[in-house]
Amino acid sequence: MAWTLDNALEDGSISIVERNDAWGVYKFRVGSLSPVVTVILCRSPVSDETRYERSHNIKTPVQLGPYHQSRLFWDDPAYALHQAVDSITSYYKEAVAKGHDQQDAWLVPNAASSGF
Repeated sequence: MAWTLDNALEDGSISIVERNDAWGVYKFRVGSLSPVVTVILCRSPVSDETRYERSHNIKTPVQLGPYHQSRLFWDDPAYALHQAVDSITSYYKEAVAKGHDQQDAWLVPNAASSGF
């Protein structure tokens, strides 16, 4: 599948709060959780690679610890955005499917972000 910014955001468990493709800034809520997750795409000036920074990580009852992305760069902005969204929503969906009550505390501020 060729990722686009549009289909990277087509996840039924998120609601878009703000979207600015020109600046690479995306804000969304996950399910009924209150915190707004901010994703900033950062394009390399010397290659086509794109990395993302995310304001929150996720830690649900089905995980041992908060999920931190280990890979820093992706091939293009759309796939980087997909990874930023999916790496949160996949754990969220799993926890909800197992019957866990949604808690705002599942979204943990990302101390490694450059500041949101």
